[in-house]
Amino acid sequence: MSTSPNPTTVPEARARIDEINERVVELLAERQAIVDALCELKADADRTVRDPEREAELLAHVRAVADEAGLPPTLAETLFEEILAHSVERQRRQRADGAAGPSAEESAAEEPTDKATGAVSTCGAQA
Repeated sequence: MSTSPNPTTVPEARARIDEINERVVELLAERQAIVDALCELKADADRTVRDPEREAELLAHVRAVADEAGLPPTLAETLFEEILAHSVERQRRQRADGAAGPSAEESAAEEPTDKATGAVSTCGAQA
């Protein structure tokens, strides 16, 4: 891993970007593992997927952190909306594959559909 804060050549800049990309993917994989555990916890507690209040808090926090870091808040929000949509879909599949908790029909009656996929979710998206 490079220690220079500012790359001085194109290959050095690209190498640093590659390193950062790898870290981002590793963090996403870590997050996904936690989302999987959350799905099981929520199923055991007979809880549904969506928590709009938590999702709004998460997105507001992401926007604030992005702004403080000098990143456009809308970019961070868009990325995390996609991450949340993936979490919802993954947890729906996990629940359908045998996790305990409310049935898909029960959850569909009380939960909105996911705007990205149009699917009704049944496990835990507010991760």
